[in-house]
Amino acid sequence: MAKLELDNRGLPPPEPMVRILSALMKLGADDELCALMDREPFPLYSELGRRGFTWEFAGEDGDHTLTVRRQAS
Repeated sequence: MAKLELDNRGLPPPEPMVRILSALMKLGADDELCALMDREPFPLYSELGRRGFTWEFAGEDGDHTLTVRRQAS
């Protein structure tokens, strides 16, 4: 399993979403994407679900991590 990391902190919308969606194209079946975020990316969630990904969002005080994986078949 490979882990792809992005630092999206300090980027104005929609740049974090664009970077995440672009990086997802590189993920293999068992890989995961971990993105450091300033805020929760609510508009991204419906697009992740539509594309067959699951996600977890965790953190506090402006230091958040979004972890994205392909849904298990």
